[in-house]
Amino acid sequence: MAKIKPQPNEFDDHILDLFGQEFRFDHAKGLAEWLKNSADAYKRAGVDDDDMVSLVELDERTPKKKSVFRVIDFVGMTHDDLEKALKRWGDPKAATYGAKRKVKTLGGHGNGGKFYARQSFKHAMWITYRDGRLNVFGFENKVYGFLDGFEDLEMDLAGALEYGGINIDELPESARVRLGESGSFTIVYGEHPENFSG
Repeated sequence: MAKIKPQPNEFDDHILDLFGQEFRFDHAKGLAEWLKNSADAYKRAGVDDDDMVSLVELDERTPKKKSVFRVIDFVGMTHDDLEKALKRWGDPKAATYGAKRKVKTLGGHGNGGKFYARQSFKHAMWITYRDGRLNVFGFENKVYGFLDGFEDLEMDLAGALEYGGINIDELPESARVRLGESGSFTIVYGEHPENFSG
């Protein structure tokens, strides 16, 4: 009998709506997913626990549906990181991709933070800067991809910070130190949160 010739799996994007129902977090759980991803980024980069700095910003607006949530770390991601880890769904190695050594991470299959961004906001993005290049990747109305013109864009740190809306003078001292050492950052943000009226 002839053998099956393997083919890559194909699926309709609507299956993400089905899977995503499980990830319709309340925002406290969703922000915890983003913070967990931030901690794992530090672990992959070999940063000691005491030196990890992550900032959470909740910009509550009127009406509340116009609010903005942000989580910032000072590790950053490369274009390759985005392609091989962030874009992929259900990868059991997602949390350890790019680690400098074997690390024990908090994350698993790389679904929680992405599904929180996809399911809980009208618009969510990763603004990330590393090795002199800015990448902006995210979701708008559940469709994801790179922001046009912001894929591996060469830029200096000052320009990237300005684009990301980070004012160095307003950062806590620990964040300024971490930024000075890494020269990198990632901002994960969501706009127009669902179920944030209470």
